[in-house]
Amino acid sequence: MRKIDITKQDIRCCDGLYIDIDCINVEYELWFDVDKYFGTHIESDDSTWLNFYTYWYPDGRICAVYEIDTDTDVQSYDWELTDEEKVFFLNKMEEYCKSFEGKSLMDLWKEWN
Repeated sequence: MRKIDITKQDIRCCDGLYIDIDCINVEYELWFDVDKYFGTHIESDDSTWLNFYTYWYPDGRICAVYEIDTDTDVQSYDWELTDEEKVFFLNKMEEYCKSFEGKSLMDLWKEWN
């Protein structure tokens, strides 16, 4: 796993921000070889794809999940981020929130709760 540094890859936030009962989440487009990062074996299978999400909690925690989707199944996996990756995704989520909503994650959270 982690044969590449995700913080140096082409990653794009997509589809807006999702506000849940206890967190805000963002979905990403990953424009790199996900097999090298996650240790999966899906790149050569056109009927399988990977979705990646991060979750911001008001206490400052950042968590991640990836899903492997096929035409018939979805499997979800918690993904432990390194400290550097947590900072990277926090910054990416903050930037996306400011560009999409015009405010910080915390301000958006307070507005919705």
